[in-house]
Amino acid sequence: MLSNQNQASFSFRLGLDARMWGPKHTGIGRYVENLADQLIDLKSQNKFKAEIILFVRKDDLATIRKKYGSKVNYKIADFPHYSLKEQLFLPKILKEAHCDLVHFPHFNVSLFYQAPFAVTIHDLTKHSFGGQKATTRFLPFYYLKYLAYKMIIRQAVKKAAIIFTPSNFVKNQLAKQYKVDPSKIIVTYEGVGEKFARSGKTDETTRRQILSLYRLNKPYLLYVGNLYPHKNIPLLIEAVKRARQKIPALNLVIVCGRNVFWQRLKQEIKASQSENFVRLTGFVPDEDLKVLYQEATAFVFPSLSEGFGLPGLEAASLGCPVISSNATSLPEIYGSAALYFNPHNPQDMAEKIIKICEDEKLRENLIKKGYQQVKKYSWEKMAKETIAGYEKAAIRHTGNSKI
Repeated sequence: MLSNQNQASFSFRLGLDARMWGPKHTGIGRYVENLADQLIDLKSQNKFKAEIILFVRKDDLATIRKKYGSKVNYKIADFPHYSLKEQLFLPKILKEAHCDLVHFPHFNVSLFYQAPFAVTIHDLTKHSFGGQKATTRFLPFYYLKYLAYKMIIRQAVKKAAIIFTPSNFVKNQLAKQYKVDPSKIIVTYEGVGEKFARSGKTDETTRRQILSLYRLNKPYLLYVGNLYPHKNIPLLIEAVKRARQKIPALNLVIVCGRNVFWQRLKQEIKASQSENFVRLTGFVPDEDLKVLYQEATAFVFPSLSEGFGLPGLEAASLGCPVISSNATSLPEIYGSAALYFNPHNPQDMAEKIIKICEDEKLRENLIKKGYQQVKKYSWEKMAKETIAGYEKAAIRHTGNSKI
């Protein structure tokens, strides 16, 4: 990590692709927003002397400008992610900004962008979980886009001056899959935002109002995240159905914005006759989500593949015990602060659910461990390590510590 003295002397023009800014873009959106927050804060403390340019979607400009004001510059880059327009026209916008380094917070770097850049690879989930279940599109069109994805991520990894990953698991995957020199990859663990910081329980009246607003009945298990097939939600529903044989009042609350997989899941819920205990809330703002975490019996994360697993840390920071899949990066991130299950085994999942519902001592122990585990992660630390990566990228391209 750079010393404060080195950070203060490191001055250049940084472009940050912020087209996926904010919680509506789930985990990547939180990453982008918190990275921007911390870089701007470090800049205000004179610990990061950079001119920061945010490339944003037109619809987000007012919200982002209201938050950051004149502390940064803004450029409209109104191109949808994973689109042909992004590939063809984004490089021109970036070139006109004359950035010394552009940080792409996701793999979708234009094949035609030739200047120095950093990229964050959050996971390689698409490598393992593709095919018909992973799309609602016409299948030949999906496979065409999948081939484009493989080409784009390969080029991004090959051409990047520096690569950031959110866990050692992803770093090792990436190094093995693409024969990348591990010294080119920096692990920058994410953090839990101030909105989810441990700050005492929301008052009882507010809690009741929010539970009523979303029509939630306790006791409930909580899942927060998207509905892609690798998230393993149908198996979670099956596990909760089995657990209800022992705990008939138990419910499952799924927090996810409406997306292409929403209707598919609703049909699966109906087909499995689970409508009486599964509640789909749609998008929930952070202020309300905090209460949903606090009131849940446990947060459950059945995912088959994760690069980091931020929702589990949000839950732990608010005193909600975590039950988690033992797959990919999750044991690395949650450590001993979670009760693990085999995500391919609904009976194992059900047994762990029952155990956490009935064993108060276990719950209390996991809550205490969760508070301690969360302390290991910080968005500020992540941003400082990212700045160290920017300097490494500068050295890689110019041979000195300034771009």
